Amino acid sequence: MKILITGITGFAGSHLAKYLLTIDGVEVAGLDLLSPTDEFLMSFSGAAPAVHCCDLADAGALARVVEQEQPDAVIHLAARAQVAGAWQDAPAILTTNTVCTQVLMQTLHDQAPSARVLIVSSSEVYGKVDQERLPANEASPLRPSNPYSVSKVAQEFVALQYFEAFGAEVVIARPFNHIGPRQVGNFVVPAFARQIAEMEAGLREPVLRVGNLESRRDFTDVRDIVRGYYLMLSRGTAGEAYNIASGVSWPINRILEMLLELSSVKPRVENIPELMRPSDTPVVVGDSSKLRSLGDWQPEIPLEQSLADTLDYWREQVKIRQEGKND
Repeated sequence: MKILITGITGFAGSHLAKYLLTIDGVEVAGLDLLSPTDEFLMSFSGAAPAVHCCDLADAGALARVVEQEQPDAVIHLAARAQVAGAWQDAPAILTTNTVCTQVLMQTLHDQAPSARVLIVSSSEVYGKVDQERLPANEASPLRPSNPYSVSKVAQEFVALQYFEAFGAEVVIARPFNHIGPRQVGNFVVPAFARQIAEMEAGLREPVLRVGNLESRRDFTDVRDIVRGYYLMLSRGTAGEAYNIASGVSWPINRILEMLLELSSVKPRVENIPELMRPSDTPVVVGDSSKLRSLGDWQPEIPLEQSLADTLDYWREQVKIRQEGKND
């Protein structure tokens, strides 16, 4: 079975590729906008999967990749994954996440119509769920509250058109917050971990910049998330959506405390208005019982380990940066 991963060199994509290569009979190829980094290539114990540099919006280039690889399945991860700051970048987010999914689905319809497709959406599609209706399940109303979540709803509907019209084997994944080593950007856990690692190295004054510490989120390690993706791909019912979540909601201030407990730094915490979201969701927690009904899946990596591994990753990144400056 050959699986093509879009966005393969990204955070979830790289972990997914590594996991899939441990499964007998599975071949992996991928595509991404940029060439793979040394970090990506060195994350594999053996040969790294082939990576095609391809813009998903370029139908011709994508068609050549699909023709060459002839995938049996596709896991579509490539997207602008941005909640904080989504309002400032709304046109690009809406265009990229929706249009690229349509181009992908049409290309597969034309060149690999029997390929099974996992569309990786987001728990953000549920928006603000009433407290009495938590945890959110797949029957919860879709109430997107920012441009990113709107784009993910549109992405789902674009893909499901091909299921309805042509019988395409489309399954929807709705992951809740996932964390772990190699996560970058302005997501809350790597943002905290990066600042702490920089303080430890003396590169930052002991002031930790934060947004809303009162919200609660459902965190699952990315290495558990990717196992769930393969379960959905292999056993999920076409046309259906599946949540993937721990079912536990953690306050962000406790996440910060746990990271600081792993370090000797004692920073002053400073709330930054610019880090507050215009439409933040107070509590996020998901029900993944539908996914668990497909097979033996549950989170295996404790939150404490996920946080420790993420902080260690950022310590290594800071060390690499310092060594580069000294060369």
